[in-house]
Amino acid sequence: MSDRQAVVDCAHRRTERLLADVREAFPDAPTLDPWVIDPPRYFDDSFPEVLDVQLDRWAGIGGANVFREHEGEPQVLCVKPGYKDHWEGPGGDLEVGESLAETAKREVREETNYEVELTGVFYAREVHIDYGPPEPVPIPMTVFTARVADGRLAAPSHRVPSGEPEIEDARWFSKEELPEPLVDAERIYEYLEEMG
Repeated sequence: MSDRQAVVDCAHRRTERLLADVREAFPDAPTLDPWVIDPPRYFDDSFPEVLDVQLDRWAGIGGANVFREHEGEPQVLCVKPGYKDHWEGPGGDLEVGESLAETAKREVREETNYEVELTGVFYAREVHIDYGPPEPVPIPMTVFTARVADGRLAAPSHRVPSGEPEIEDARWFSKEELPEPLVDAERIYEYLEEMG
């Protein structure tokens, strides 16, 4: 087995373990097909020679779609990163040592100022980063569903290294008001329909 194959195999085992933890807590968690992507532009696109190099680049993704009923209307909380051209649910990079659930809760707090309770799993999947042979390197991704437990909505004031605000805007939307473009718009719309 090549060193590169060993990295892929270790990444698979780690990803499977983290996603299994999610399924243990939420047995009905929907699992989507793997999402194959090229290495993001913001990190080295060479094949990681050891797993720790991949974990330093990108260890996984945790986020949450936060839902509520407001004046009888189902709503979802969305954020607009200052360095992206779309809206999305709060979320971000898994820190080494965190569970995907811990990442989701931390990211919602950092991006919206809300403490949340996770209520389910919107979906889980593997993200396969295609560096070339022998095969893509997987990382885990889980988007939870959540409700607000405490806090008051406020977008953070800090900036990303390129200078843009991390979060330009954060607000609640009903299904008729969903912003465009919105990551997972169709799934979010369907979830809001089922709520109301």
